[in-house]
Amino acid sequence: MYQLKARCSGLADLMVKPKSRNGISATAKSAVRKIVKFDLFGYRDFEGNKYTEKGIALEEQAIKLSGRKRGLPLKKNTERRENDWITGECDIYVPSRRLIIDTKCSWDIGSHPFFADEAEEKAKKAGYDAQMQGYMWLWDCDEAQIDFVLLPTPYDQLSSYDDPNRYIDLVEQIPQEKRITTVTIKRDEKVIEKIKERVEIAQEYYQQLIQEMR
Repeated sequence: MYQLKARCSGLADLMVKPKSRNGISATAKSAVRKIVKFDLFGYRDFEGNKYTEKGIALEEQAIKLSGRKRGLPLKKNTERRENDWITGECDIYVPSRRLIIDTKCSWDIGSHPFFADEAEEKAKKAGYDAQMQGYMWLWDCDEAQIDFVLLPTPYDQLSSYDDPNRYIDLVEQIPQEKRITTVTIKRDEKVIEKIKERVEIAQEYYQQLIQEMR
């Protein structure tokens, strides 16, 4: 039986406010349609790009830098958790502190949020706040921290048009401690209740689409 469990990384689209109180927004509908196409046909709408490739390639380095900042021996979480509404796999889980840490690798100096307000704006715009609420719900944590990390881009990921000085040398000149900006998200039960509500509405639309294809 087909069933929708929203990925934490995709919650922001489902949380977009609809025009009617109990309806579903156009953004959420679009997100659900993509999920249905994957579940029915195995078609994935987004296969990645150079930005996600850098994040995957440097994830281990980013986690080490996050650990160094906190004086903790952090390691990547490999457990996926789920409940009746959502599913997710956070980057780092620190049970002793009831803490989630998520690393986001910036592409270059221009896109990296060096400043606190810039990082908060970027986190909210990208929907990372909703993503973190999902992780805190699944892992029963009180706090999540998003680390925006700037690391030199691997040379083999640069195109012939990219200047290595821009993506490697200029980055390495900046002290490591200045290349990590942290945004803290506190657990909010009201937001979690809203996630439940929005996912349940999305689940109804999901089943409607599945029925159409039978």
